[in-house]
Amino acid sequence: MRNIRRTVLVASTAMGLAGIAQPAFAAPAPAAETVAAAEAPVGEIIVTANKRSESISKVGASVAAFDTTLLDKRSIVRLDELAKAVPNLALAPSTHGTPVFTLRGIGFNSDSLGVYPAVSLSLDQAPMPFPVLAGHSLYDLERVEVLKGPQGTLFGQNSTGGAINFVAAKPTKELQAGFNLDYGRFNEVHGSMFVSGPVSETVGMRLAIDAMHRDDWQYNFTRDDKNGEQNYIAARLITDWQASDRLKFELNVNGSVDRSDPQALQIIASLPSNPAAPTPEELNAPLAPRNLRAANWSNSGRRGVGTQSDTESARPRGNRKIFQAFLRGDYNVTDTVTLTSITTYNHLKQNMAFDLDGSQYELVDNPRGDGTIDDFNQELRISNASAPGERFRWTLGANYNHSKVNELQIITYGANSLSNAGTNFIHESNVQNRGRMDNYAVFANGEYDINDKLTFKAGIRYTSSKNKNRMCGSDTTGDQQLSALFRLLGNLLGGKDIPIGPGDCISLNAANLPGDPINITLKEDNVSWRAGLDFKPSSTTLIYANISRGYKAGAFPVITGATQEVFKPAKQESVTSYEAGVKTRLMNNAISLSGAVFYQDYRDKQIQGTVNTALFGLLQRLDNVPKSHIFGVEADVAIRPTAGLTLSGSMSYLKTKVDQYSGITVFGDQKDFAGSRLPFAPSWSLVGDIDYRVPTAAGGEVFVGAGINYRTYQDAYIAGSQLQIPDNGVNRWIDRTAFRIEGYALVDARMGYTFPGDKLTISAWGKNVFNTFNVQNKISYNNIITQATGMPATYGVSLKVRFK
Repeated sequence: MRNIRRTVLVASTAMGLAGIAQPAFAAPAPAAETVAAAEAPVGEIIVTANKRSESISKVGASVAAFDTTLLDKRSIVRLDELAKAVPNLALAPSTHGTPVFTLRGIGFNSDSLGVYPAVSLSLDQAPMPFPVLAGHSLYDLERVEVLKGPQGTLFGQNSTGGAINFVAAKPTKELQAGFNLDYGRFNEVHGSMFVSGPVSETVGMRLAIDAMHRDDWQYNFTRDDKNGEQNYIAARLITDWQASDRLKFELNVNGSVDRSDPQALQIIASLPSNPAAPTPEELNAPLAPRNLRAANWSNSGRRGVGTQSDTESARPRGNRKIFQAFLRGDYNVTDTVTLTSITTYNHLKQNMAFDLDGSQYELVDNPRGDGTIDDFNQELRISNASAPGERFRWTLGANYNHSKVNELQIITYGANSLSNAGTNFIHESNVQNRGRMDNYAVFANGEYDINDKLTFKAGIRYTSSKNKNRMCGSDTTGDQQLSALFRLLGNLLGGKDIPIGPGDCISLNAANLPGDPINITLKEDNVSWRAGLDFKPSSTTLIYANISRGYKAGAFPVITGATQEVFKPAKQESVTSYEAGVKTRLMNNAISLSGAVFYQDYRDKQIQGTVNTALFGLLQRLDNVPKSHIFGVEADVAIRPTAGLTLSGSMSYLKTKVDQYSGITVFGDQKDFAGSRLPFAPSWSLVGDIDYRVPTAAGGEVFVGAGINYRTYQDAYIAGSQLQIPDNGVNRWIDRTAFRIEGYALVDARMGYTFPGDKLTISAWGKNVFNTFNVQNKISYNNIITQATGMPATYGVSLKVRFK
């Protein structure tokens, strides 16, 4: 509570400074400051939200953008730090290391490798269709753009929530080089470097490398053990070739190797699978203390049983390799019309282990979480949208996407009361999933200037998709107890004896017989569209109104299931968004204001649902919420009251509501969820930043700054604040309302000095400086509930060097 008061005090001080500063504009400003403000409007960034370069103040849509300067000032080097800088953007860690993005209350909380997100991601417009592919993209960038609301017409389906576009720094006309070196708490050493310049008169190249090592930051609260070591290296090589006056190519080859430990979870509730006969481990697993660094995990497997041994356990273990290459070609067909081709290939391979229960016991663990992704995308478009002075700007295009995703999950539960005499003491299950996705699309987009002040916008995209999925749960244990159980079930329930060998599929089909793999093909198509008007009453003000519809493709679960029923996919979801907003600059460009109000009609939202099985109790499955809606208000302000001082703030208000949905809760109760809130959608989100820079007599610059990120409480599941853990005498919990994520306020700070010539900068920084306890996700998995916390207070020093 003391930390909250301190952070609220900081926010109040920032708002007070802004209020005090505003009357100062009434006095005449010095001529030099007036000219500087006019030349560099505060908050002005060039973006590519419409797939062409234009000022953010001239884009009739809600966009949050961070250029190199902002990314450096706020030390944004990880995806979770980017999410904290955008009020209505959430990034929740999952049990299997797949990031879950939610924007304006729209997202898909699934931890499978090959599941399309609701917020699409791309690097220089080259798509990364699965969020895990974007793990190491935040280095050596020109900017990051967060486009809010459905972006289906230009950025494809699966953009129901929005789109995040990383724009890499490009080769320079002259030789340049530089590096950043950070040292911080937990012996963190983070370094990045680049070298850029011309190879010939027509060829330029830029090489960038980013790497980090950090010692363990989590401690085990039951024994002397640590977790959380981070080790990765990422690199990107960009080559530009001006083949002729009309033809240009850009080749981007990048990748990363990450052997970091996955974050260990905190167990906050133990709910025996069999309350009538709980295991000692279920009754005695220590629950986590309220400490950001405290956690628990299995250190070794069950000797000689199943796949686990002393060397293969669910102790968090990471090994993830990513490779991406894309070739872009731009050919000027005429002086105003350009033909663009973007060919993209993405590849991922991982061998991971995750402790799912946050305990030292084998309540539910994942000693193997392996998988591969191979993805190919081809886009071809023709456009005059980048031509200056065109009254009618249009784009026509088509693209094709093919993805192959293979995933293996082995789940162990030897200390779970699910393993009992009635289930033949089974202690391990696995699922192998093979997905093959093909998407075809054609699209058109146009803008027409009705006059100097009014512009009409419209776009449309037709998408046809096919998702062919093969799943098989099998028994890879040495004792084959799982196979024996399902062979018996086939006899009892299906009336037929089906022998099951190692690797054979076990899940019962509609006839209650094992032995058949699950083969399902999901075919869908949709039409995304948008229309809008931009009105420019003056050169510094834009008023816009948009209506748009976007779709997210259907999805398959990757779970261990006793029956084939639980493997059915969730169908595609759609969002129809109505938005109106304004952007303006005041006081000779010293103030930048923008705001938007929106309403989103959300249909068939995809969620992790629950099914109650007779033999194995509650199991996960995918489900659709037929109807829900979101109302929201956003506002952004950047103020430069005097030379060197910049005050900026963003706020978001969301009101989400389920209109129609009835299902089973994670506790097994049938519930009408109408009226409940959507997950990861706090009512209020606020981001504020103060940056003050003072030039020195020697020509250098001293700077100091602070930022705050405040969010009210949110739910991890639909109706999370209403669901209470049943009190049956054996269930144990820290908080009975287990799926409510309490609000928090995090404060960062920085200070430093830039030497004359802008070639050398030294600084000190702190993140979450008050060590405020904050939770980023709460997760139900079988008989336990866990939570993933944010990072504790970290601090360090940085050195930035540039050679020109």
